[in-house]
Amino acid sequence: MFFSDAHLHSNPVIGLGAGRISAKFRKEGGWFIALVALPPHYYGIKEINIESYRRVLEILNREAKAAVENGVKVVRLMGFHPAEVDGYYKQGIKGRRLYELGEKVLNLIEDALKNGLLDGIGEVGRQHYGTSVERVVVSETIMIKALEIARNYDAVVHLHLEQGGWITAYSIRKLMDLTGFKHGKIILHHSAIDTAVSAEELGLGYTIPIKSFNKEAVSLKLSNAMIESDFIDDPGRPGVASYPWEIPRVIRNYLEDNLVDEEYVYRVMVDNISKYYGVSP
Repeated sequence: MFFSDAHLHSNPVIGLGAGRISAKFRKEGGWFIALVALPPHYYGIKEINIESYRRVLEILNREAKAAVENGVKVVRLMGFHPAEVDGYYKQGIKGRRLYELGEKVLNLIEDALKNGLLDGIGEVGRQHYGTSVERVVVSETIMIKALEIARNYDAVVHLHLEQGGWITAYSIRKLMDLTGFKHGKIILHHSAIDTAVSAEELGLGYTIPIKSFNKEAVSLKLSNAMIESDFIDDPGRPGVASYPWEIPRVIRNYLEDNLVDEEYVYRVMVDNISKYYGVSP
């Protein structure tokens, strides 16, 4: 069997780093990871400027190279996370200044896509926790700009969203229509099951955390599903998300218990990855 992790983070500063993560995942049958950059402060970069994001891009590419050297295929994503909006807002960067910082980061991302230094955008989106209306508006406006860039470069986008079920999925479908987003490489990241079901209905891609991919979720046989660990690679927060190597272990147990068959596992672990990321084992 081939196993994929459709969304994870690595942190070579305080965590395992992509080299050790990919080596362990490979031993469990892993063939692919979607490697998503963390905000600058996770790497100890404190300055709030575009140069900090250039350093993040450099770190991401070094991490991707380390994973590829271990025989794992990788796509690289970088974005402007809704939590960054909240963090900068609390530090006094608000409104227009905050949006303009996000826009500069997206311009950097666009250049990286153009020059082969990135494969997609992520995470961008809306907060999934209580925050101010203004911050949600800033986050969503940045997301719209990201969709416009991804539209132009045929790039995949990982969206961090509230888990509102149908209305969450439908709002993204409407934004795709409004921005002329035709190629369909939209992924609703860390989806709850009701949001995943609605995304399926509306023809959207989505990732389900392996922790949420329980027997009930498996029984739905969702066609567009991909599985993620959402590993954050922070030894100070163990258990916040799953480890990548939990994915093959859980799926193998489902196979042994006849809850899924190999054809469906191949669809989720390989076919859908090829469809949304353009890579194959």
